[in-house]
Amino acid sequence: MSARARAPALDADADAEACAELLRRGDPDRLRTALAAGDKAPRLLGLYAFNLEVARIASAAREPILAQMRLQWWRDALERLHAGGAAAGHPALAPLAEAMAAARLDRALFDRYLDARALDPEGPSFAEEGALHAYLADTGGALMRLATRALLDGADADALAVADEAAAHMGWASAAANLTRALPALYARGAEPLPLDAPADRAAMAEGRTPPALRPALAALARAGLGRLARARALRRRVPRAAAPAFLAGWEAERILRAAARPDYDMFSGHQASEFRRRGSLALRALTGLW
Repeated sequence: MSARARAPALDADADAEACAELLRRGDPDRLRTALAAGDKAPRLLGLYAFNLEVARIASAAREPILAQMRLQWWRDALERLHAGGAAAGHPALAPLAEAMAAARLDRALFDRYLDARALDPEGPSFAEEGALHAYLADTGGALMRLATRALLDGADADALAVADEAAAHMGWASAAANLTRALPALYARGAEPLPLDAPADRAAMAEGRTPPALRPALAALARAGLGRLARARALRRRVPRAAAPAFLAGWEAERILRAAARPDYDMFSGHQASEFRRRGSLALRALTGLW
């Protein structure tokens, strides 16, 4: 085989490795789950690197207008990929282009994801429970649906539909858990992520205490997440095993949500677990395929 013929594969490998390095520094948990996908791991590496870059725009940009400009850059890049254009400008784009070509990833899901992320520079803040639930569906839910589809090219329509439904529920639960874990940082930057009757007690949070008024909203979110998790698992036997690495991204959701549902939950430390326990839990789930 000529050097010219080998170049695209080498470029793809270099892009996947660059994505892995981004995740190694910024989202090591998703890196571990992506690697469980074997020869399709680059698809998840690209998708998760894209997610990492977009999710941290709000904290990296000094002004909301700069954040919106960066989001627009990603919108334009994805539009170019869907039109068959060049995968240039970020290492996530080449693996994403390959996944789009092989698995026909739905552009509408990317649009929903980016529309939801456009709320991040202003918080995100939600006055109503329905708005928060929609945000979780369009961030974590959409991301897991895309990850699942990236692994199931060639699956029949029925299997895809079941996997998509399960991913929507599991992704929602995972996003709820991630939001719960991020609450101290979100409130510290001025967000109001949980719908409350009155603004959260930031003085208490500045002292490392969970305001009592926050706990009912946290418990309601946790119960909703656990319900979604149960609905996803009810479909597990009908989801192709090839999709398991995508679902592994939600491996810690149950532990975090069960902790948050307790009336004495401490959002500063109540969800923590040892690294040994965390890695052991993920390894067991990866081995058994039971998410």
